[in-house]
Amino acid sequence: MASDAEPWVDPDMQLALARMAEIAREHDLPADRSRMTPDQARHRMEVDRAWWNQDRPALARIEETAVPGPTRPVPVRLLYPSADGPLPVIVYLHGGGWVVGSLETHARGMHVLANAANCVVAAVDYALAPEHKFPSAVTEVAAVVEHIAAHGADWGVDPTRIAMAGDSAGANIAIGAELHLRDRARSPVSALGLIYPVTGDDFETESYRAFGAGQWGLSTAEMQTFFEHYVRGPEDLADPRVVPMRADVTGFPPSFVAAAGLDVLRDDAVRFDARLRAAGVPGSLTVYEGVVHGFMTLTRTVPKAQRMIEDLAGKLSATLRG
Repeated sequence: MASDAEPWVDPDMQLALARMAEIAREHDLPADRSRMTPDQARHRMEVDRAWWNQDRPALARIEETAVPGPTRPVPVRLLYPSADGPLPVIVYLHGGGWVVGSLETHARGMHVLANAANCVVAAVDYALAPEHKFPSAVTEVAAVVEHIAAHGADWGVDPTRIAMAGDSAGANIAIGAELHLRDRARSPVSALGLIYPVTGDDFETESYRAFGAGQWGLSTAEMQTFFEHYVRGPEDLADPRVVPMRADVTGFPPSFVAAAGLDVLRDDAVRFDARLRAAGVPGSLTVYEGVVHGFMTLTRTVPKAQRMIEDLAGKLSATLRG
């Protein structure tokens, strides 16, 4: 058995890490992401993830649209797995620390999700920090969900069968949007899919201590920088839409949580799942051992990433279809 100093790494993950190192050398990408400007970090992620998003699974069609938002039209990409309809819809929010990432960096995984769930994926190109700080992303996503509930039939989706899902900061925004919708009225969301979610601001958890140096990608310093970019000031950290561990999750829809074993956010996922179950929320937690933060984007060569998305897709689809 691997020791704490040398944790077990999935062999496919080892190969993926080697490929990521090759890509970084090929493009002379800087190593310390916590010291980059937002624009530098965005460029790095787009370059780093371009190879991983090749050979995307085929879809019936893809449409680009926009929804009226609080301050601007919010871009949405609709991924249709088939011509049948109306299908349930999964509103998907890409990760990237609220600062980086795009519909392209997460495209392949979202294609897998649409096909595996046989649901339309509505991928939201929400406003990024620090140009647009909290609560911009949360209110934009809430506006998209409300638009689907009112006008989803125009897109060929079933407005009574809506899920939200996301990875990392995207999962954090999904939780924040659910809280925001609940506070405004009854949320129309029937299920949540949370992939290695940001749920706490405690940087001294066991997983932060074990992996925070950045040897497996996401570091403590990088997460602290992301928080600094996202919030307007320390007072925002008291808002449960920023730090969901402070939320009353009573009455949440069925929530399915996935965590990565070699991830600073592993304990965030485990603790939030425990909070959900203590509140009587149906759902499950799955910890995928031997993989790192961000593995959702590595479906091209990491079968465990494909399996995680398919597992989540099955749970969301079964919940949406009753």
